Order: sequence, then C-alpha cells, then structure tokens
Amino acid sequence: MSSLIIKNIRAVDAKNDFITDVLIRDGKIAEVENNIRNGAENIIDGTDLVLMPSLFDMHVHLRDPGFTHKEDVITGCGAALAGGVTGVLAMPNTAPPCDDPEVIRYIINKAEGTGVDVYPVGCITGKMNGEGLCDYEALKAAGCICISDDGKPVKNAEQMREALELSNTNGLLVASHCEDLDIIRGGIMNKGETSAKLGVKGMDRASEDYITAREIILASSVDARIHICHVSTEGSAAIIRFAKSRGIKVTCETAPHYFMLTDKLLE
Repeated sequence: MSSLIIKNIRAVDAKNDFITDVLIRDGKIAEVENNIRNGAENIIDGTDLVLMPSLFDMHVHLRDPGFTHKEDVITGCGAALAGGVTGVLAMPNTAPPCDDPEVIRYIINKAEGTGVDVYPVGCITGKMNGEGLCDYEALKAAGCICISDDGKPVKNAEQMREALELSNTNGLLVASHCEDLDIIRGGIMNKGETSAKLGVKGMDRASEDYITAREIILASSVDARIHICHVSTEGSAAIIRFAKSRGIKVTCETAPHYFMLTDKLLE
C-alpha cells in the first residue's frame, strides 16, 4: 500500500481556504489535518501548492476525428489532467461533425481509460450547415448531453427555436456560438482603434451581442435553457446579466484571453 504526505498545502474549495497536511493512500485522500504524523513512504513540502476539487471545462476542442494533427482525444485528455480538469464538453466541429451517433460513440470509447470524463457535444443541425435538425434522441442514446453548432452560429432563428423547444423534452442542453457572420464579413480582430491603426478588418461587437440577445429571447419564448459560449463582449455580459435577473435560464462561459488581454497588444 503506497502512501504520501503533503505538508503545508493550501486547501481550497467552495467553503474553505486553509493551510493543512494531506495524507494520500493508494492514490486517494485518506486524511486532511494539521501536523499529520502517520508514517508514509514519501513526504513532500506543499508550500505554495494548492489542493482543490478537480475542474470541469465546458468548452474544449479535441479535434478528433478529422483534425488530429492539431489535437486528439488522448493528448487533449492528457492536457486536461495536467491542469486538474477531469471532465470536459468536447465541441462538435470535427470531421465528420458530431451529427451522428457513431461519431459520439467513437469519442467516448477513445476516451476510456484516460481519467477524464469526455462528453461529446452533438450538432444542432446536420453537418452544422443548417441541413435540418439532427436526431437528438439518437445522439442522446449514444451518450450526448449537449447540442451546439459551435464554430459557427445557427443562422436560421426558427431552427434554433425548434431546437430549444425540443430540448425541454429530450433534456439536452443547447449551447450557442453567438456570431452573426453577415456582420463579421471576414473580420479577424476586434473592430476599433487598434484595427483601424493596423489597417486590419475588424469584427463588430454587435455581431456577438445581437445573437446573444436572439438566443436568450428564443429560449425565453419556450422556457428552455440556453448556454452562451465564449462570451467576449461587455454587451453580451450585460444582456446575460439582465436575462438572469429576469429568471431566464441562461448560463455562459468565457475564456482567459477575453478578460486578461486587449487588442492593444496586437500593436
């Protein structure tokens, strides 16, 4: 039986934040106390380290199948574990896209034994191109818990409304990539002073704000849940905050570069 004591580690969870010792036996936490004196095979100093519950990432791209020169299920799960992430939602813009139960099962089977719970996201529309709504019951039966056309928006509002309405019966969370491509028109960075200075085509924030508002209105109309992916604008954050105050079932996520960096760095 292997054992390890980590001394003076900072333990953090939703209710606690304190310095302590941790005894681990056979890979499992056996004791969390100050000044643990039980004999252990190894003792290490945890000063400046943090012990916390594992994390769940709502938005990852494992790029498998189809783009494994960028990432695959095995390497993606390895990176997740290295960062303390033990569960992920894997986005559907693969090749082929996750609009078929066979692709869902392929990802789940490949993730077995990685130590990460991988939940493939199914497509909202066929091939993510608006080719009709997917068979959500078949996707769910294969192991899908969420649907999205992430990587591109669902252009047709009625298709999105129908998907949201169906989510009330099939229990799948609907997640939206909020971007109006007609407004973007090939932009590659935030539209503003920096894009003008650099002579680079900008992306107007109205593109994200408009679709964020659309999705929330559609979800509210059928009393469905909606998750807004990778929020990057002040306007979208304000719209989501207001919707939540009204009891609309909206959740969201963002990414580190959206709140840590600005386009000024591109100069």
